Amino acid sequence: MKVDDYKLLVTLDETRTLRRAAEKLFISQPAVSQRLKSIEDEWGVKIFVRTKKELYVTGEGEKIIEHARNVVERESLVKEYIRINQNSIQGNLSIGVSSLIGHTILPEILAQYLKLYPNVNIKIKVGSSQQIINEQNDFHICIVRGNRILNKQNELLFVDRHYLVTPKTTDDERRLPIIEFQADPIYISEIEQFFERRFNRKYDSQIKVDQIATCRALLLEGIGMTVLPEIVVEGFDSTQFNIDEVLYEERPITRDTYIAFDRSVLELPQVKAFLTLVRTFVNAN
Repeated sequence: MKVDDYKLLVTLDETRTLRRAAEKLFISQPAVSQRLKSIEDEWGVKIFVRTKKELYVTGEGEKIIEHARNVVERESLVKEYIRINQNSIQGNLSIGVSSLIGHTILPEILAQYLKLYPNVNIKIKVGSSQQIINEQNDFHICIVRGNRILNKQNELLFVDRHYLVTPKTTDDERRLPIIEFQADPIYISEIEQFFERRFNRKYDSQIKVDQIATCRALLLEGIGMTVLPEIVVEGFDSTQFNIDEVLYEERPITRDTYIAFDRSVLELPQVKAFLTLVRTFVNAN
């Protein structure tokens, strides 16, 4: 049944005559009679007993009209909600981000976003860039490092240089264990060659972790040395750590960070607002 049919039943229950119902709904009395017959045929029961003076509701009709009234009231509430909130940003937002982004700039961006748009429900997946790429169809927005995501709109957010971080408390850097975080093979290969040239020994990562945040935590405890991107190095105390830029064949090792999405998601206000905030945040920093 259509919502208009439910409204007709409610109006008939309130007016108790075909004539007054027709007047209230601005349709003809024969049209009201015909629609009521169709509704009763659809339910397979009599909803009203017709007399010359008024309509009487049957037992089955009481239940059907109660249901009709609930439908009409719910539609009214939804329309009122839409009227009040039609210019506000709400809905669902799903984001997939690399672990580095998830542990650095994302919390600050989300704090600003939720302050501006508290009615948006956010789902976040933090993982390696390859994990996010593999699951890209689960997200409105992806933020990954290294390579662009094929078949999506990609925007370069920033480019990181990289730095060797070692504690100043050690007498011989070459004896420190090497900490390696999960990254793509080409990236790791460049770091390997840097280490071998810098320390004149074979690269052998004694400690392997899947998160850059773990590397940072180990370093702060004085454990080992590693290469970290600029976005992470900013928090290190230069009085306690040696921080030297990493060069590969006389050029800096860099890593691109991209935000990727399908153009179609820009039709969703909550997604468009998030993109705008990310761009603003990156440009300001």
